[in-house]
Amino acid sequence: MNLSFVTKGLLCLMSLSGLAHATVSPDRTRIIFNASAKSVSVRLTNQSKTDPYLAQSWIEDIHGKKTREFISPVPPLLRIEPDEQAQVRLMAQQRLNQLPADRETLFYYNVREIPPKAEQQNVMQIAMQSRLKLFWRPKAIELKEGQYLPLDKVTLSRSASNLVFKNGSPYYITVGYIGLNGKTLLPGAESVMIAPFAEASQKLANLPAEFHIGYIGDYGGLEMFKVSCNAVQPTCQSKPVNKG
Repeated sequence: MNLSFVTKGLLCLMSLSGLAHATVSPDRTRIIFNASAKSVSVRLTNQSKTDPYLAQSWIEDIHGKKTREFISPVPPLLRIEPDEQAQVRLMAQQRLNQLPADRETLFYYNVREIPPKAEQQNVMQIAMQSRLKLFWRPKAIELKEGQYLPLDKVTLSRSASNLVFKNGSPYYITVGYIGLNGKTLLPGAESVMIAPFAEASQKLANLPAEFHIGYIGDYGGLEMFKVSCNAVQPTCQSKPVNKG
């Protein structure tokens, strides 16, 4: 077999999968599971106008290991008709009571689409998969409706090439944007997730004295902050950006 031909084929497949979009898509980008609720529902949409799809769901722990001991999806496999929706319920299990009561615990909800069998022969089908962060939130730290994450508990400092985030809250805090004006990303900027009561850093060269940070809220939107600090004053000052 011509290895060059195989290599080219694999590269082509990789480029196609990078451009592909899931046909079965969840109704959110992250899931908050409050301890006061027995379950939380995720709505899945089959965006195909012609074909039914199967959707397979499962939960992983923070290490990527499959688990049904804490949260279990019901049903784990379902059929969704063309251009229709269906719900998966994530059910609380007894072992959740063994998790820390003073901070969030991170899981991942996964859903993989299974397309119908192709009618033609020698047709390659690609099954897409979505992976959502699932935050288990104990009763002691549940937020009321309309209440925001305490982003004032996040402090920033900088060095010559690093931006350091210190999370003093019991919540997972995700940085979705590091840039100049809310639109332009800084070169090398990536998403950062800081665990409760922990630190994380982002390597950034030539960080300006003033820039913007966008934290991802419970519903997926960005809460923007204007940040100022320099090499002389490494501890950063942050203030919310006025919306509108």
